[in-house]
Amino acid sequence: MTRNHGGLETYLLQQFRALDKTKVTYDFVNITGEYDIVAQEELIAAGCNVYLVCSRHKNPLNHYYQWMRLLSRVHTQYDAIVLNTNSLEYVFPLFAARLFGISRRIIHSHNAGFENKIGLLRKLLIGFNTILLKYSATHYFACSKAAGRWMFGDDTDFTVIHNAIEPDKFAFNEAKRKKIRQQLELEDSFVIGHVGRFSYQKNHEFLINVFAEVIKQQPNARLLLIGDYVGDDTYWKQCKAMVNEFGLADKVLFLGMRKDVPDLMQAMDCFVLPSHFEGLGIVGIEAQASGLPCFFSDTIPREVGITEQAHFIGVQDAQAWAEQILFSCTTERKRTKKEIEAAGYDIVAEIEKVQQFYLN
Repeated sequence: MTRNHGGLETYLLQQFRALDKTKVTYDFVNITGEYDIVAQEELIAAGCNVYLVCSRHKNPLNHYYQWMRLLSRVHTQYDAIVLNTNSLEYVFPLFAARLFGISRRIIHSHNAGFENKIGLLRKLLIGFNTILLKYSATHYFACSKAAGRWMFGDDTDFTVIHNAIEPDKFAFNEAKRKKIRQQLELEDSFVIGHVGRFSYQKNHEFLINVFAEVIKQQPNARLLLIGDYVGDDTYWKQCKAMVNEFGLADKVLFLGMRKDVPDLMQAMDCFVLPSHFEGLGIVGIEAQASGLPCFFSDTIPREVGITEQAHFIGVQDAQAWAEQILFSCTTERKRTKKEIEAAGYDIVAEIEKVQQFYLN
């Protein structure tokens, strides 16, 4: 866990909250120990241990030393270790866990593409870690088929664990919608929403281009950008500059990191996720649980498309996106809980599968 409240962290917290803690308990390792992790106070209050390991980017040798020291002290207390990750640039915890004899060593893929440019050194590192993983891991999990194939290859058996949610938490509520729209001064606006950190993966630049096309046809449109940058603010600054260059500063709301995303989704009229890649895109499941028309790039796994209001579009033409959004959006918000449950994204059912894996 880190301080970023993204899809991976949301998944872990949803799962933790749904656990029957009389049967299975989770503890967490903060691998950027200079900062508190997401929901740290909640986790500690629930009885979890949150172990601190310094960032490997700031002090690699001390990072690996602290991992070894931690596992030498606590390894007998644990039946399993799970590495939730977005790439194979880092698998050391599973290797160390094998050395100390933790019997189940699980890697869980949450992505289907590289965030950074892949040079020769990084390719060599990933190649080495792929070999190390075969020695270290006992089980392979993925948030989608695409995420599993991308990280582990076609020859590795893996289990898809759905990034399940609480559908009732996101169900459409007219009273909340009116309240949030009033607070944000959006009563008479057509509201497009997006949730995601500012990074290359999320493709905000294309999203802003799409919104600029929407505005031409729908002058009362507004864009909600929910999320923040983590560490490097370069991409965030570029997006701010784009908004100003297009003259949209009064029409685009940069809301930063928020804890009330379910409520903010009530205020939206549609949800847009034009990512270059996603492991799954749990926020897309949440948006559909809110009954929103959703527009996804065609590089996102089709598994995210649960309702009839999910649309997949190539990211070549911003005008085509704008036309599709304006054509497909309706004012009617449907209840979608049955579709969410049928697709396997209800946390109550999915957590039972996870618990049985550990209990067996």
